[in-house]
Amino acid sequence: MSVQKVIEAPREVRLRKAQKVLEILWQDGLRTTYSCLALRKSCACSGCARAQQIGSLTLIDADVGIDKLEVSGVSGLQFHFSDGHYRGLYPWGYLRELADLTGGQSSEQVA
Repeated sequence: MSVQKVIEAPREVRLRKAQKVLEILWQDGLRTTYSCLALRKSCACSGCARAQQIGSLTLIDADVGIDKLEVSGVSGLQFHFSDGHYRGLYPWGYLRELADLTGGQSSEQVA
């Protein structure tokens, strides 16, 4: 990953459990949508980063969801995934970067 920019906390965060998506409305009016699966695959915790480095195959259920999310201070979010994983912190800058990488970004601008 590239060096992350410091991003201001968004205006709104919505977890849509039934659809298994997370929506974020950023301060600049951009609304992004992420699938729970894409977020789970993008976990950058030490365990997941190590597994990626050594090429160890980790199977992630395509039906994975987010049971709970927590705001981590003013810096980002921590997700509790339905597969039991909860260790990764997702800073605001990383979430904004993921929108570009995963195609999760919507072009919708909100005033």
